[in-house]
Amino acid sequence: MKIHSSTQQDLNLYINSKQNAEKPSLVTDMMPIIPHNTDSVEISPAARQLAASDIVNHSAVYFGTTQINDSLNRLLTDQPPEVKEAVYGIIQSNFITDVTGEAERGALLELGLTQAQYMADNYMEDDEAAEFMNTIRQIGAISQTRTVDPETNEVHYETPPQRPVGAPDDYIDLTYMMKKFEPSTLDKLQEAIVNGKDWNSILLNFAKNVSTRKDWVEEYREEAARQFGDIAGENRFEHASTASLPEFVQDINNIIAQTGFENSKYLIDNMEAFKRTLGVISP
Repeated sequence: MKIHSSTQQDLNLYINSKQNAEKPSLVTDMMPIIPHNTDSVEISPAARQLAASDIVNHSAVYFGTTQINDSLNRLLTDQPPEVKEAVYGIIQSNFITDVTGEAERGALLELGLTQAQYMADNYMEDDEAAEFMNTIRQIGAISQTRTVDPETNEVHYETPPQRPVGAPDDYIDLTYMMKKFEPSTLDKLQEAIVNGKDWNSILLNFAKNVSTRKDWVEEYREEAARQFGDIAGENRFEHASTASLPEFVQDINNIIAQTGFENSKYLIDNMEAFKRTLGVISP
């Protein structure tokens, strides 16, 4: 199964108002590709006897948007590795997952938000905790935009307009604008970039077109200003105590048992993984 964000090739294009209007700048927020060589590993008989709970699979780092990536990087820089692992584990296991059932995805989202609240309450100061939960809710909101292409089974997530760190206040995300108002132009631009053709003229012509479309700009500003982190609905786990990890785990397990989920094993396993990740450290 392939998973894609709404921004193809993670391109982030914009015109900086401080530069010459005839010289658009191309900014690419692309995750670096790390090459992997093929290695052979011999596993001893003793190692083969390890319980599944003893095998650690590290979570992938989630990029999302420039703002989300910057926020998580700053908030987690001075945290223990286990905290960083737990945060990205929540994102991978509860938000941007390969789980297909809507009921299961909804329950995992609620549980993930509650696990994130435990992280905020126990490992972050007030201002950091507030920013962290705002960022986590943005990721949760993005997870709810999930669509699946019926022909290719590719999974897509919509992302809000982005403003790169250091970009001017009047910045406009042209990638977002192209995708929304002229998707065919975005296809042409990306094709030109990939094939080494003249993408400058495509970008410049679109930027000039945007400057004449006040209705586009107004709609863009409204969407950019909209809080992209409001997750409607009741959270069945939100009242679990975050006073300590054992108390938190016990409360969550009690809620799972009392709620009467048709299949609760995936939630229990999710909490067990969360506990294992954080169990080696104390807040």
